[in-house]
Amino acid sequence: MRSKIKKCKACNLYTLKEICPICEVTTSPTKPARFSPEDRYGRYRRALRQETR
Repeated sequence: MRSKIKKCKACNLYTLKEICPICEVTTSPTKPARFSPEDRYGRYRRALRQETR
């Protein structure tokens, strides 16, 4: 699954747009979150996902 959030390399701003709204430089996709078997918040994230469906 690809992330929709993007990061500007010039000003380190996170955005959903293809071009940074502050410095007008093209943005790049972010890296996925690090996986950990000891995910402390996984239970809450899964519960929230079930509520929104």
